[in-house]
Amino acid sequence: MPVHRLVLLLTALVVVSLPCPADLLWFDGSRSAGGPPGKLLSDNDGYWGDCVLTGVEYTCSPRPDNPSDHWRDQPDRYGRRLLDGRPHGNWWTPLGATGPLAVTFDFKRGCAFTEVDVDTRSNRVALKVEVAADAEGPWSTVAERSRDDCPDQPFHRLPLRQPALGRFLRLTVDAGGLTYVDEVLVWGDAQVSPETPEAYQPVTPAPVASEIASMSIPGIEKTAFSDAVFWEWQRHLGSLVRQRGVWSQVSTWDSITHRPLLPKVDEICREVRLTMARNEKECLALALTNTSWEKPWQTTVGLSPFRAEGSVSGEARQVAGELRVAGAIGSRNYGVNIGPLFSADNLLPPGLMRRYLTNAAGIERFPQLNLSRAGSVFLWVTVNTQDAPPGRYLARLTCAGGPSVLLRAEVLDVTLPRPRVWLQTWSGTTSQFPFVHDDRDRREVAYKASLGTTVWNGWPEPGSQAALAREPGRTFFHIWGIGDYGHRLYGGGVDPGKLTAEDAAKIAGMIREHVAKATSLGLSYDDWYVELTDEPGKGNSPAFGALCRLIRQADPQVRIYCNPSFWVGNGCLPDDDVYASLSPWYNECIDVSSPIYLLLYERPKCMTLFGAPRLVRAFYNVCTQSAKSERAAQVQIYRRMAWDAFGYGWNGWGFYSYYAPRGNPWNDFDAEWYTGEDMPDYQMVYPGPYGPVPTRQSEDVREGWEDYCLLTLLRQQGQDAVVKALLADYAAGGDPSELRLRALQAAAAH
Repeated sequence: MPVHRLVLLLTALVVVSLPCPADLLWFDGSRSAGGPPGKLLSDNDGYWGDCVLTGVEYTCSPRPDNPSDHWRDQPDRYGRRLLDGRPHGNWWTPLGATGPLAVTFDFKRGCAFTEVDVDTRSNRVALKVEVAADAEGPWSTVAERSRDDCPDQPFHRLPLRQPALGRFLRLTVDAGGLTYVDEVLVWGDAQVSPETPEAYQPVTPAPVASEIASMSIPGIEKTAFSDAVFWEWQRHLGSLVRQRGVWSQVSTWDSITHRPLLPKVDEICREVRLTMARNEKECLALALTNTSWEKPWQTTVGLSPFRAEGSVSGEARQVAGELRVAGAIGSRNYGVNIGPLFSADNLLPPGLMRRYLTNAAGIERFPQLNLSRAGSVFLWVTVNTQDAPPGRYLARLTCAGGPSVLLRAEVLDVTLPRPRVWLQTWSGTTSQFPFVHDDRDRREVAYKASLGTTVWNGWPEPGSQAALAREPGRTFFHIWGIGDYGHRLYGGGVDPGKLTAEDAAKIAGMIREHVAKATSLGLSYDDWYVELTDEPGKGNSPAFGALCRLIRQADPQVRIYCNPSFWVGNGCLPDDDVYASLSPWYNECIDVSSPIYLLLYERPKCMTLFGAPRLVRAFYNVCTQSAKSERAAQVQIYRRMAWDAFGYGWNGWGFYSYYAPRGNPWNDFDAEWYTGEDMPDYQMVYPGPYGPVPTRQSEDVREGWEDYCLLTLLRQQGQDAVVKALLADYAAGGDPSELRLRALQAAAAH
């Protein structure tokens, strides 16, 4: 492109920053006021905010050799290390060269650069930024700083006094010897046009339509249908065909996209009803379907405030609704399915939506929707009662230019108790690189705690997520207990017969430190516990027991945790073997018991251990590798755990994991690229720019927690016969949603 034409295009660019509700907290701990310094132009993994996917590429001079810029042992995968982000990738490996290192970025389009950020473990470096419209120059210096003027820190931000126009950006970094560069981030705005579209690089290619097929949800082949099928559906609509769209209720917890979303006439625009306690959340799912084969339909959806039935006084603030839209996302093992549930204030930018979601074009401006011809959109409604008076409450789900649906919530005179349970998810929360808004932790904790989660890693130090989540008498704090002894124990490196008085003294010292820390934070012994190592088995069980006894000698009141696995090959060892390994010490030493669920079935000897009275009796499941399925067996497993725990008479359950992706959390096909292993993601939420993006699986965790509360209430009311009948029907395969309604009605009638 000629220089003069490029400059004309660039002068039309306007740098826009997203409105920001809070200051920014950068990954190095620094803060900045106001919004981002522009849109991200350099495609760094792990950033979910406003960006332009430029498809940027870079070259280095000299070519890095210490270390070189290739992926693991794959020399052909060159030139991405500076963009691989901090939440995943091999970001711990920089690229390096002796002497000054010049990196030239080609953004494939005209840009207006506003800031360049450099992360380098060389710390004090000379920096120079140049911009050009053409690869051959001329180059214009837009920022420069000497080593003498450089602070001794790894992260350097270089805001530009005014937008610098160009397609190419050259960054020169000089550490005065061996120069390392870990990550480069470039901000501003960029040209997007038919000639220079965003480099979406979709993770899941769109399937090829055949037999004149359309799809209810773009990208989900299971929802495909022919024109003849659609016209037959239209014929049955009668007068409803004159509406631009129709509403229908779909399954809340089971498969939705296993067939076309073409509802029967008697299912269309029907009133939707919920029965609720005075203090709970309930969910429901609806589809909005375009009645036209010929034209797409653009509309805006909304959910009105709830009002008491018969009231003319306005909003009933103790009953609140929230509306989300579902993205369709690809997976390695389950195809394309409904996954993330977006709120309007936590959408990915359009470019990333189109990279990761097959239905992005229809939902990327939510609550504005663009329904494809004969297409549908899946919407998720959450209703929250907050000490609401008993009665009936009404709201309307609307779409501009189309019909509405009446939502009727009946609140019964039932208040759920909040029994103390141990609900563990073995993970942290979502994040973003290179910064988060400084209220993100509050959002993260609020959502995760709303699911019933009570276990948090680490001490509740001021400013930590654990401190934000702390609820006296309910939360537990999971503490890594005996340092390197735990790491050695995991690898079978502790011989119980060779533990010495010196070992006992070291462990006693660590335990005293834990007790002092807990006391300083106002925690009782029942508020925290120590973990020795993860998932002990036959090989390290004797050493585990020996170390537990040393902790007991140091302070018999300290609570000890154990999650036995005994995993060998593709299953667990037999009952006799597990019992023989655990029985000498388990009931004597363990206060927080959480065996893998496979150790609970047809194992009468083990159950004499796991069912014995103690502070926490729980179990855990490894299951979120299946969280991308739509089937009820994979969606409702989290709810069923609560029923199983209550049936055993236990007070805890857990699963792996709330958020433990292997690589980019939005890409289920990249684990081998990032980790070198074909590992699934273990996650049930996705990271948004402002906090977590839920899924039906994460919402189902809350359903289980509230079911446990409801069953607890029935028992408190003395309705043991009702509880027994409910548990029997559950064990026979009953649907937890239906059982929950029976339980709620029984509690209200008491």
